[in-house]
Amino acid sequence: MYITPTDVKHFLFCPAAIAVKRIGHAEPPAEYLAERGQLSPEAAAQFAEVRAEVPLERPPLRGVVDYLAKDKNGVLVPIEVKAPTGPANTADVYQLAAYMWMAEALGPVKYGLLIKDRAYTVANTPELRRTLLYIVRQILKIYKGADPPYVANRCHACGFSRHCLYKRQERR
Repeated sequence: MYITPTDVKHFLFCPAAIAVKRIGHAEPPAEYLAERGQLSPEAAAQFAEVRAEVPLERPPLRGVVDYLAKDKNGVLVPIEVKAPTGPANTADVYQLAAYMWMAEALGPVKYGLLIKDRAYTVANTPELRRTLLYIVRQILKIYKGADPPYVANRCHACGFSRHCLYKRQERR
C-alpha cells in the first residue's frame, strides 16, 4: 500500500479526510491549483540542475514533487510550489518533508524549498523525519481500518466533508 505526500497534508488538516479517502471518495479538484506559481528563473539559477515533476518513491510513500534540484555539490533539493496566498503552514512543511524523505533514496538531501508567498527553506532534520514517519504510520493505520485519532473542526473548509463519517455537527 502506498500513500502520498498529499495524504500527509490531508491528515494534518483533519485525519478524517484519510478515512473518507479509504472508502473510495476522491477530493474534489482544488481551485487553488490553477493559482500555483512556477519556479522563477532566478530561483532555478542557484542550482546546477532542475527537473520538473519528478516521480519519487520510497515505500510506503509515492508522489511527484514539483521540482527536484541538485546544487553545485550534488545535494538534492526538493521544491514544492504552492499558490502564493499566505505563509507556509505545518501541513505544507510536512508535505515537503515527505518529498525530502523520498528523495533521500536518490541521494543526500539537506533541505527543501517551499515556495508560497516567499521561499521558505525547510531543514531536513532528524526531528522532522521522526514526526513525518509517525504521521505516515497513523495514515497507514487509518487506511487499514482504524478510526482517525481525532477530528478537526474544519468541516466548512474540507473538500471531503460531503462524504465524511466523522463530520462534526454544527452547534447552534
